[in-house]
Amino acid sequence: MSPTRRAAGCALFAIALLASPRPAAAQKELKDARRFYNASKFDEAIAAAEPALDKPKVAASASLIIARARLERFRVSADQDDLTAARQELIALNPRKLSPQEAIEWQMGLGETLVFENQPGPASEIFASLFPAARLRFTPAQMDRLIEWWANSTARFAESFTGNARSDNYGRLLMTLRTVLQFDPPSRAGTYWLVVASRGVGDLEGAWNAAVAGWIRAGSMQGGDQLREDLEQYMMQTVIPERARARTGQRQGTGVTTLEIADLTRQWRTLTQRWSGSD
Repeated sequence: MSPTRRAAGCALFAIALLASPRPAAAQKELKDARRFYNASKFDEAIAAAEPALDKPKVAASASLIIARARLERFRVSADQDDLTAARQELIALNPRKLSPQEAIEWQMGLGETLVFENQPGPASEIFASLFPAARLRFTPAQMDRLIEWWANSTARFAESFTGNARSDNYGRLLMTLRTVLQFDPPSRAGTYWLVVASRGVGDLEGAWNAAVAGWIRAGSMQGGDQLREDLEQYMMQTVIPERARARTGQRQGTGVTTLEIADLTRQWRTLTQRWSGSD
């Protein structure tokens, strides 16, 4: 699956319900707003959070919810007014008045806004800076989403270059992903992007091996079926044709390369079927 498509298909990032003491009415407004947000009811989330904007102690938290809801609406509708309003909300709020969890969410919002504005390089820097704090506070699902946004933006940035600059950026992605997978081996995003990064540095054998290993591990992951579909698509469309061309030294469409693609496809099918658990 392409980086852009994967970004559009990312799972919703749930805003945590915080336990800090606040006036009862304001706390209920925020709780309702978060509940609507997590249920993908973004219009209702904005409406529920707006009354809290007039309460100084919770105004920053309310602004954060509204901004994140507008970003999700933009992701669905591509309405530029939502993106502009979200950026303004994120700029205007005071992050010092946010809880540590909310401060991470604020930076996630900044990064997502940059991605939507086609600025993957700065977005990648923001997402990468969140890993140390996120490991302490994020659920596995939230961590997977962070990995997805970071890897997506880094790959998009790498694709804006050619030659050594492209390979160097993919190399940094590959190195960090290997570290991430040491902390979180079941990461679906990390597993997928390891294949993409390996191919990005020109290591097609490594991409093949990572895809096979990832496909096998996906059998024990929640949501592993989707990961297997993504790996299947990337292998069929990208890795197998490029690996065949590298092996034959001839362009795609020639007889020898077509035969090599067919042979590699058979190898992939044999491996995945053997490990599908259906035998």
